[in-house]
Amino acid sequence: MEKPSEHHWHLKMMAGTWDVKLKMHHAPGQVMEGTGVEIAKMQPGGFWLISDFTGTFAGMKFSGHGVLGYEAHKKRYTGVWTDSVASVMIISDGQCEKHGRLNTMVGKAYDPMKKRVVTYLQVTEFKDANTKTFHMYDTSGKRKMLMMEAVYKRRAEEKIIKGAKFNGPFTHTITGLGGVHYYLGGPQQARPPEGQFKPGTRVTLVRKNGSYCVVKSETGITAHVATAALKPISK
Repeated sequence: MEKPSEHHWHLKMMAGTWDVKLKMHHAPGQVMEGTGVEIAKMQPGGFWLISDFTGTFAGMKFSGHGVLGYEAHKKRYTGVWTDSVASVMIISDGQCEKHGRLNTMVGKAYDPMKKRVVTYLQVTEFKDANTKTFHMYDTSGKRKMLMMEAVYKRRAEEKIIKGAKFNGPFTHTITGLGGVHYYLGGPQQARPPEGQFKPGTRVTLVRKNGSYCVVKSETGITAHVATAALKPISK
């Protein structure tokens, strides 16, 4: 049976309740602002991120529904989007970079207002664990046109906070004389670590991924560390 991969862990980073401020660019100089809330959850099984958005644009109610996943046999992210303003569905595919912090998708759909098929470029980027931005462009013409931009802030009660205490149960301790580097978004690939666990730090093994594992530490940090740095706690 297929199991979720590192790419599906990237999707889990997007789960949560997000307060959203957005702008729609209908024409040069014509900007409509709105606010909303997105609730995103991983579907049981861990393969698909299901999101529901509700909000208002210029006093008008708006709702949308999205599904985003990673199809291992295609080695591509796949997403669909539907909303309350049109009878069209945007189907997109793309890739992630920067260990899930930058997601770029391209899709096509008929635009009832422009009365033509539009190619959409959609870019989601994490600024930190609790803030992400979204930009959507029309790339059908000779130059890229910004259609929508949004800033997402994770709800205060769900914020990922470094240093929050975790009481276990613990399965391993961190070994090594000088401590071990950890990576929040994924294993090291030509980028600096986000921090370092001290020797003796107790952790709970969340998932084993070959030479790297995902652990949750007694200091409340969930991150990737080298498997060789983990020592099982004797029962």
